[in-house]
Amino acid sequence: MTEKQILALLNEPGSSDENLEALAKEDFAKVEKVIGKKYTKEEIYDTFEKLAKAEAEMVAAVRKSTGSPEKAENILAKATAKFYNMIASISTDLLTFQKLILLLIEKDELPPEWREHFSPSAVMEKQRLVNIQSIRPTNYVMQVDNVFRNLPQLEGETMIYVGRKGRKEINTLVSLEMPEQFELEGIRQMDAYDKAVLNGVNSLFENGTQNFTIPMLYHAMTGKENPTVEEPALKELQRRIERMRRTLITIDLSEEIKAKYFDVEIHDTQVQGYLLPMNLIQARINGRQVQVYHLLDVPPMLAYAKMKRHLATVPLQILNAPLNNNATTIPLKSYLVARCESMRNQKNHVKSNKILFSAIYEELGEQDAGKVRKKRIRDYTEVVLQHMMEQNYIKSYEFTKTGRTIDGIKVKLYERT
Repeated sequence: MTEKQILALLNEPGSSDENLEALAKEDFAKVEKVIGKKYTKEEIYDTFEKLAKAEAEMVAAVRKSTGSPEKAENILAKATAKFYNMIASISTDLLTFQKLILLLIEKDELPPEWREHFSPSAVMEKQRLVNIQSIRPTNYVMQVDNVFRNLPQLEGETMIYVGRKGRKEINTLVSLEMPEQFELEGIRQMDAYDKAVLNGVNSLFENGTQNFTIPMLYHAMTGKENPTVEEPALKELQRRIERMRRTLITIDLSEEIKAKYFDVEIHDTQVQGYLLPMNLIQARINGRQVQVYHLLDVPPMLAYAKMKRHLATVPLQILNAPLNNNATTIPLKSYLVARCESMRNQKNHVKSNKILFSAIYEELGEQDAGKVRKKRIRDYTEVVLQHMMEQNYIKSYEFTKTGRTIDGIKVKLYERT
């Protein structure tokens, strides 16, 4: 393995088991040489000691916690903050090297000159793993504010229309800073599937979960019980999560504050942070060792929506329509629910109960699709609407036409009681 290949494995976020095993098979002296070009041994020893101490404090606090699952979850969140913030401050290559050392100690293959600096009792990873209770969400929590609706249009700095104050139009400045590596790959904007991922994370967080696996997130996005996430879907979700962990959003509240759009006291004129402020850690859920995403803070877009009270909550089962879940059907279901919730909220003054297929195609990025593809999307839409009727979420629906062309759906909702 070349130095360039070693460096690439050290710098890959998440440091998969496969990458660690590949590094473990390599001559340790070569890996040591690569990492030694950036860090001294003393820096590495010091980092390891700080991590071990912070993790020991975290686990001790969690193990002492008693009471209800909700209370234990709060204690866990507080106890882990210091440790995960420390992890976030450590560069990827150094963190991967630390994990490699743990693996080599486990295999009894770490060179003696390194081993003497690490206490075996401090690296028994399986004994130190935090036990996390899996809490299944029962509700789907979605953002319905204009900034979130327009997420796919955000690139650099964008002015988003959020309403009026008298005759004056109120616009909010939103900045999105995506890592250069994604821009080099031609990815400059988010899409409807990214919105579905964010709503899935929102649903977990608002239902009391700050720690989750990919299957738990997939359940929150689809409503499907005990989902099996196929490898392509798994990789796609991991890729999108990684991008949003590294994408910074800034929402300037100045104009909305002047227009008195908030009924809560606002101390800062900006909401800023990574779209998904979280780390990937090792943990134990239901007795199994797994990789878990840990939310370090409220996602900034969720914080903004909560300030404006622009969240809609529906039973998660509404999303469990009898369809294959993919990058088309998942955001389609979310969009249809969002449109129905918009009609249902009287404050929105939505006069029409019609959803145009042109709007659906645009939301899915399929406005230029061919006839066959658009027909398939219409078929998907009917399956979702039929499921909504069976769940008593909508009363009925009917297709509408312009001439001989099906152009939309009229939805009839139940009267509010």
